[in-house]
Amino acid sequence: MINTVKISKVLGDPIRYKILLMIVNHAEQGVAGYSNPAGGICNCQLMDTFDMIQSRVSYHMKELVEADLVREVPEGKWKYYFPNTEVIKAYIRQLESDFKL
Repeated sequence: MINTVKISKVLGDPIRYKILLMIVNHAEQGVAGYSNPAGGICNCQLMDTFDMIQSRVSYHMKELVEADLVREVPEGKWKYYFPNTEVIKAYIRQLESDFKL
């Protein structure tokens, strides 16, 4: 069972919402100029895209990982992030059910 309220709070932050969109939309195709093991997005890409220092990216990613919206895979000095599509789809279904859409 997903925690709809927790996920909603996590996605209530505009930066985290944009980060999740980037991960979902670009995980398959990658982002030009970066290595992309198995479709993941590197925290270095997030730092560049959102003009944030590493500790700030880590803070936002910790929230997304704890909400189970993304999965984190360490590779060398970087971490790569992948969308947890099952949880994202379940969250959307739950909202549709709760709001009778």
